[in-house]
Amino acid sequence: MELTIIQQNDTHGCLDAHPEFFWHDTQPSYMTCGGFSRIHRYVTELKKRRPHVLFVDGGDLFHGTAPLVLSKGEAIIPLLKMMPLDAFVPGNWDYAYGPSQLFALLDQVSFPALAMNMKSSSAAAPLKTQWIKEMGGIRIGMTGWTYSFVDQTMPPAFSEGLSFSLDLAEMSRNIRKLRVEDKCDLVIVLSHMGLPLDVKAASNIEGIDIILSGHSHDRLTHPIRQNGTWIIQSGASSSFLGQFELNFESGMITKVQHRLIPLFAHEFEEDPEISKLIVEINERHETHLSEIIGELQTPLHRMFLNETPMDRLITDAYLHSVEADIALSHGWRYGAPILPGLVTLRDLYQIIPTNPELFTVELDGKQILEAFESNLEQVFSPDPFHQKGGYVMRASGITMAYKPYNPPGHRIEHFLIQGKPLKLGTTYRIVSAGEQILYHYDPLKKKLGIHAHDVITQYFKSYKKIEISDTPKIFCI
Repeated sequence: MELTIIQQNDTHGCLDAHPEFFWHDTQPSYMTCGGFSRIHRYVTELKKRRPHVLFVDGGDLFHGTAPLVLSKGEAIIPLLKMMPLDAFVPGNWDYAYGPSQLFALLDQVSFPALAMNMKSSSAAAPLKTQWIKEMGGIRIGMTGWTYSFVDQTMPPAFSEGLSFSLDLAEMSRNIRKLRVEDKCDLVIVLSHMGLPLDVKAASNIEGIDIILSGHSHDRLTHPIRQNGTWIIQSGASSSFLGQFELNFESGMITKVQHRLIPLFAHEFEEDPEISKLIVEINERHETHLSEIIGELQTPLHRMFLNETPMDRLITDAYLHSVEADIALSHGWRYGAPILPGLVTLRDLYQIIPTNPELFTVELDGKQILEAFESNLEQVFSPDPFHQKGGYVMRASGITMAYKPYNPPGHRIEHFLIQGKPLKLGTTYRIVSAGEQILYHYDPLKKKLGIHAHDVITQYFKSYKKIEISDTPKIFCI
């Protein structure tokens, strides 16, 4: 039997084609790519030609751009009803509107949502532990691993009434049940834990044939083979599909073929009906979102681990608006690139979709070092199960040099604030926004009653044309 698996993951509300970041020789380049219309066309045509095709989504499906955020995910439902999806695992941002809203969204779609490591106090929770399907004479069992740290790293409202686990013994029992009790010939995990965690899990759990990984936005051009498990992940922002083909004979996988497919606009056709629906979805907020707030002279993207122009815009705007020594922002992973030209309110939802309220907090130099060391541990911990961060915390007003392979608490070797060496006993004023930043110091935060979109809009109005410096301030040494 020949089986084809198509994976999309971390689409983050990118319904349309958009500029996507690629490397061309030694320089970044941008090409128009992606969109649900191209995905729909590709998958439906493939399902017509091949009898055994599974199309799955790896999470972060309901959040990320203005139409989805403003409608709490409802805007994408008509589109999902037309997409030929077979299964889904929730990502950390799918819980952004609260569990009850996620459950309400899932009740409106036909494909199953899988998450064996999430428990809910609500009897109405529509998530399943497993999904079994017969195809071509073989029995396929699938389970889901949602993000295990939603209740630790995301705002409290994301996980109200929910609990999450990263229990290898429980995960192993679930795989064994599919393999032994349910007599599945092929066992697949649909994961939103991130590639490093998936590789470690595969190293410790027997019986998994394939892990379809998500969360960390990795563009794997070659599958990883770990402890007999094949692992793939397929980028983000609806710009890519992962296609994994296998031959299954005599109770085993005998041949595999994988490719990462960049959905270049000039190469892949769109589905006219889906394209029309996406236009209708966007038009609901067009009058408001088309307002021009300024002009950009340098491209914005979020493809670097240490610092990126999209996040420097945020933190520079914070420092422009509020008197402080340091501005911080969450190490976002998502947000499709924005090219030079006019910037609209719609673009702001790409830059910072949650529009959080700003706050200030005063910390001494020792507390600031501890906060950055903690962030570096979450990003670079040698144990993948301790990696809870996105990228390095974004900042303006500092210069930092660190060694990622040093032990926890000892990575930072050089730290300046406003060009001067940090002093452990000196108090510094920090401006930031959102519940995820410096949450250990919540009682000390002073909320300012202004939100990120207003501050960034005012920043554009003050300077008319914005150019983001590419001079690095954070160094991995």
